[in-house]
Amino acid sequence: MRLFQLGQLFALPLQAAVRAQNMALQETLHFLEEFGTAEGSARTFSLRVERMVEERKVDPETGDVRTEVGAKPLEINVPLLALLPPPVMQLKEMEVEFGVEVVEPKSEPIRSSVAGVRGSSLAPTLGIFSPAGKSNPTTIRVKMKVKREEPEGMARLWDVLAGMLGGRDVPASSDKKGGAENRSPSLEEVRGIPERRIEALRKRGISSVRDLLSATETKEGVKRVARAAGVSERRILAWRRTAKLLTEGEKKGGE
Repeated sequence: MRLFQLGQLFALPLQAAVRAQNMALQETLHFLEEFGTAEGSARTFSLRVERMVEERKVDPETGDVRTEVGAKPLEINVPLLALLPPPVMQLKEMEVEFGVEVVEPKSEPIRSSVAGVRGSSLAPTLGIFSPAGKSNPTTIRVKMKVKREEPEGMARLWDVLAGMLGGRDVPASSDKKGGAENRSPSLEEVRGIPERRIEALRKRGISSVRDLLSATETKEGVKRVARAAGVSERRILAWRRTAKLLTEGEKKGGE
């Protein structure tokens, strides 16, 4: 029977979750290398067909117009990753319930650089795993819920990649030195966004109208921005509509 410190017992399920996520990511990378790229270039699915088209021709001598029907070749090249979505498996939430039987209670003083923080920690207490439902005075019942939060930078990267595969133009980042042509309106110019929500968005890297439109192009993007701002998805969609009208108005004004 091997004894573990209490801190180690609590960390083991977390370590197992991280390793499971790493194994899933390795499978995704293997899929991308196998089907997504070849010698540094994207693998594509090519389809060549002929389509019938009508073409109007004018006789230069008589001026008569005639219609000719003929076959013209058509070639379509589609990235394989657009047809075969990568098996991206993510561990978003995990619930673990187990029992810990305390064998030898131990404590150590809490070391902190913050003045006034004192106390002791039971992390070095020795124990073993036991059934969660076991009734014993020395058994601790532990229930953990682990939730994964995706970094905003990685989320934005996935949105950009999804837009590129979907054929959408990826908006360039705002350049303050580029003059008025490259300037994107600030969030303060969007009617209806409170100041405290603007601060929350800026902490997530969304500081302009262009950033807001880019971050909310997909449903997943809308959900992430809603969580970051602490508002409903409906409110985010309303802000997006207002921001879009603002940019369209600027384009018309500049023509």
